[in-house]
Amino acid sequence: MSYCGSYSDIVVDTPAEHVRRVTLSRPDRANAISKRMLAELLDAVEELAADDSVHVWLLRGTPRHDGRAWFSAGADMKEALSPPAEASVDGAEVCDRIDTLLKPSIAVLGGVCTTGALELALACDLRVAGHSAVLSDYHLLRSGLGIGAWGLAPRLSRLVGTDKAKELLLLSMEVPAQEAQRIGLVNRVVDDDALDTECLDIAKRIASMPRRGVRATLGFLQEQADLGVHDAQALARRFPELMGIRLRPFSDAAGRFYTERPEQAPSADR
Repeated sequence: MSYCGSYSDIVVDTPAEHVRRVTLSRPDRANAISKRMLAELLDAVEELAADDSVHVWLLRGTPRHDGRAWFSAGADMKEALSPPAEASVDGAEVCDRIDTLLKPSIAVLGGVCTTGALELALACDLRVAGHSAVLSDYHLLRSGLGIGAWGLAPRLSRLVGTDKAKELLLLSMEVPAQEAQRIGLVNRVVDDDALDTECLDIAKRIASMPRRGVRATLGFLQEQADLGVHDAQALARRFPELMGIRLRPFSDAAGRFYTERPEQAPSADR
């Protein structure tokens, strides 16, 4: 299934140079994740993955019709009761593609982010929440199993720790933004009015970094995640070569640092 950039359940735009933005856009259904939305989202991710001009991307939800910030109410339960009209995309495939993509992704979280939507957010590299954000998972309550079909439990436990993941999943807890930041579920919390601007500023800062270096950094962090510290250190020494990066001598970096910041240059009396 190829949409060639023509979508109905998401909106894709380029808010800044080298930055792509994908917006879940079903405000009449609280941005519930439809089968079509999953297919469109996968298509959009593949498009930005293949586009060398895209260095970083944002995933957000469109506000409700009454103006309330809203990420997504999760999988469309009403649609799930209907027989599938066409072959559907597996949500796990979408989350895995986001997770393994070596272009940084930022989840822009305002309002409700629950269950399947939380799985999408957990697949992103960074999560920034507005004060209105409430994160939750209801898999155990709704389906009788709190693991999640799209990678929820493994990603959540690695992010906040197994004990905290047990608490969140076994109690089907709602986690407000500030608590989510405290336990490491989101990276930072900002005012809702500043959420889009703050996330775009973060994206532009990442986009200004060396593109191949960003790619290698993400790749290394993924590869070392399940290694012991000594094996991870050994991999770090080999990783630039594995990624095809030839590092300049450190003296070059020092020279550029003082050329760009002459006021920091060392003097004889220091």
